[in-house]
Amino acid sequence: MRKVLVPHVANWLGYKTRLRHRSTMDSTTTLVNPSPPTPYFLTSTDSKNATFYAHPGIPLYTITDDGKQMIVNDRRTPGRVAAIFHQREILPNTISFPERNGNAPISVQKWLRKTKLADGTTAFVMGTDYGPYVWKMISSHRQKVYAQYDLDRPIASCSFHATVSNGKPAFLLEYDAEPLREDILLAYLLQRQRVISEDRLIDVFVGSNGVDKTS
Repeated sequence: MRKVLVPHVANWLGYKTRLRHRSTMDSTTTLVNPSPPTPYFLTSTDSKNATFYAHPGIPLYTITDDGKQMIVNDRRTPGRVAAIFHQREILPNTISFPERNGNAPISVQKWLRKTKLADGTTAFVMGTDYGPYVWKMISSHRQKVYAQYDLDRPIASCSFHATVSNGKPAFLLEYDAEPLREDILLAYLLQRQRVISEDRLIDVFVGSNGVDKTS
């Protein structure tokens, strides 16, 4: 077994045990099927005023962005801030979870570290209280999230598009990964921001070179 250093070893071992139990359930005929993944939807591509909700239309989080801070507010608990993305002009951008680690800021580059997998695929390693999780690029606008110790079974599947498609979720989250929902949500927003920014740069490059994008 690969040894992993985590802040809360007991939580990590418990979560790891649940995920392994899920794998056993999937490979064994049983009368009780595990719950399907939960779809989460985004009402707007504008982070200055957007809402995340679960089907069928239950609002869970609102996103506000004043250009300096992107704040994830918990709609179910008035006044509760789930996470904050701090955008800084000179120093590195940071994120924080007000209810964790004394609200200490963490560098985005450290929390969501870009890397290469053994097969050459670009990925991002997200640090959490449950251990490291890998955001693996499937295509330019799709990523899947895996526990670092198990790169065969995704716990989340995410889509990044410039426009919101009715009926198409922003991401799907497996039932046993719900404790990571707020981590996944914040990382989704950051990854989406990065993907859209890269799309805009490509559009500028293609336009400046007179290339016909429809070909």
